[in-house]
Amino acid sequence: MSNKNQAWKGTTGGGNIGQKALLVLLRLVNIRVSYIILAVVVPLYMLFNRNYYRAIKEYFRRTGYHKNTLRNIYKNYFLFGQMMIDRFYLFAREKNIFSSKITNWDSFTRLLEGESGFVISGAHMGNFEICGYFMKQQVKKLHAVVFGGESAFLQSHRAQALSGNTASLISISPDMSHLFTIKTALDKGDIVSMPCDRLFGSTKAFTVPFLGSPALFPMGGFMLAAQLNVPMISLFVMREKKKKYHIYCMPVEVDRTQYKSSRKTAEALCHKYVAQLEEIVHAYPHQWFNFFDFWNTDVI
Repeated sequence: MSNKNQAWKGTTGGGNIGQKALLVLLRLVNIRVSYIILAVVVPLYMLFNRNYYRAIKEYFRRTGYHKNTLRNIYKNYFLFGQMMIDRFYLFAREKNIFSSKITNWDSFTRLLEGESGFVISGAHMGNFEICGYFMKQQVKKLHAVVFGGESAFLQSHRAQALSGNTASLISISPDMSHLFTIKTALDKGDIVSMPCDRLFGSTKAFTVPFLGSPALFPMGGFMLAAQLNVPMISLFVMREKKKKYHIYCMPVEVDRTQYKSSRKTAEALCHKYVAQLEEIVHAYPHQWFNFFDFWNTDVI
């Protein structure tokens, strides 16, 4: 399988210099000033990032938002930038100015109180990463799986921000050695969180209908949950107005006794996750941040 036509490169934009500049800016000015600057800059991104523009335009067509295309894409870009600013503000100020509401928290606490490790399946919807700063707990260690090619600056600040939350980072490595680290963490009864909506590193994927057409979803997290027989739960961290976030906890549960192999169980878990993802997409259509040809299922 190939995602050669997908424009996503797996990194946060700006590089070391741009990210450091944003950090300095947020140390000096009120976050609202940064939002105002962002509102002015967004049209430039829309103009010069044509691949991103085309990809998100196709997404809005699939969700029924094909009218007022420019306004919808502008809102999408603005929210993406706003959530990045929110993350960097936490890096810069080391304090949380955001409020949060959690739906179905009991399902998460039950997993925390259990002996088994479990997998948190996230997505590039809303602000998944900021969840690590909100949901502080001292019961189980959290291991967040992240792309290993991010700038050293961003990775160091991620690690520093999470260090007080019983959390650490696992970087995806080209030799796939991160899988052994993940398995060890789950065997110890820890938590492993990972986005489950993008292929990277491995091309092994399930093809699942999503918004009316087949799309590729990575097997990794679902296979781990199935093979190690550990629970899985989705967390979607969606931005509301006035610096508020709404966290949705959705158990990814199927009757595992119905399936004869771990692969079939993993595929069923993937279908359940995709159904949850569609539910959140319809509730928050402007907070989808996969800026590439998501429905490219070319096989080579």
